[in-house]
Amino acid sequence: MFERLFGSAVKSDPAPRIEPVLAGPPAQDSRPMNLQSSASAEEWREFFGITGADAVTRESAMKLTAVFGCVSLLAGTIGTLSVGVSRKDTDKGSVVLGDHPAHYLVHVDPHTLYSAEVFFEGLFALAFLEGNSYAEIMRNGRGQVTALRPLFDATVKPFKRNGRAAYRITEEGETYGRDQDDILHFRASATMRSLEALSPLKCFGRSIGIGLDADEYARLFYKQGGKPSGYITYEGKVDEKVADEVRNYWMRKMAGVQNAHLPAVLAEGGKFVSLMTDPETAQLFQSRAFQVLDVARAYGVPPHLIGETEKSTSWGTGINAQTTQFYILGLRKHVKRFEAELSRKLLTREERLSGVSIKFNLDTLLRADLAARYDAHKIAVGGTQHPGWMTVNETRELEGLPKSDDPDADTLFRPVMKGDASSTDQGGSTDPQPPSPGFR
Repeated sequence: MFERLFGSAVKSDPAPRIEPVLAGPPAQDSRPMNLQSSASAEEWREFFGITGADAVTRESAMKLTAVFGCVSLLAGTIGTLSVGVSRKDTDKGSVVLGDHPAHYLVHVDPHTLYSAEVFFEGLFALAFLEGNSYAEIMRNGRGQVTALRPLFDATVKPFKRNGRAAYRITEEGETYGRDQDDILHFRASATMRSLEALSPLKCFGRSIGIGLDADEYARLFYKQGGKPSGYITYEGKVDEKVADEVRNYWMRKMAGVQNAHLPAVLAEGGKFVSLMTDPETAQLFQSRAFQVLDVARAYGVPPHLIGETEKSTSWGTGINAQTTQFYILGLRKHVKRFEAELSRKLLTREERLSGVSIKFNLDTLLRADLAARYDAHKIAVGGTQHPGWMTVNETRELEGLPKSDDPDADTLFRPVMKGDASSTDQGGSTDPQPPSPGFR
């Protein structure tokens, strides 16, 4: 049964012709992979999509604006960072290896259907919703990587097999297996359950569900009328048929925003008694605001970055400091995990030992405003008459400017003290000399 169900022919896309190709391990054995595992009943229910009616899914969770904002911020910020292959050189520092075969795949086009930005942002969004996202490493007959195919719509289940990880993939009604060397597995958390990271939708799905219920309550509140519900009283016993007629009359005449301020008319001594007075009493708006803070707290996102500014006491330096801390503490941990997965699957062991790695460029996020950044460059090149620790050309490179032809632009500035015989000032002055101009 399992051989017939899980031992089907290996599924693969027509290999896109992307040049150059990446040298990798030999192609995997074409024989069907045994995908039997000891999955629990809960895991099998998740695998076949058997969930409760009130379960929070990635589609329903994204209907909550707080979740949409957090996921879009995290995935969009990381996914649109510049990424490439680089090597730490003892003489030249960090050097981008633009001619490395993997650089084209991660920096330009991982797949014929997706740019690098769409590829990474989509996978990271799935990771921040479900905890895990996957992409298949496509190889040619020589074992060279030709493309990275995101598994957006597939159901993927990792398990251990002969001391290694294997992946059971169900896609378009077909189930097949892949070895760990052929799958990029992005995890949005370091908290693990076997080979998978815990899903945010399961960890705080109850909070998301409460937020969705609050949205639905608000929708019905405004749809059915601006006044909270109550009850209608009559003296004596009221026949059930009459009660239904009164209820239907009330809903027909009073429900809905368009009837919110119309006066009510009750025949035969009926009296309406309201159970609530206004949205403030019902704490409708407070509960919705709390859900924004709760979701932002779970994702580690400062609330002001998703539009919740009610509790912010200051803009300017206070908010800037929070944003900078988010980039350093909130994003860096995710970026490092994603970089490690790309490096270990797309680079050889020898390359990694020699200092080659795949990096996302976080420097663009940590740049200060223009004046503060230029002041920092001035200090770096020695503009305050202290020894410089960066050359002029290095600071120009940070700003995306071409190198200067000035011969001193690649020399670290050292101030010349009074009476120093090494002074080359032609005017006879022995005052410290400023560094060469950095920007012309």
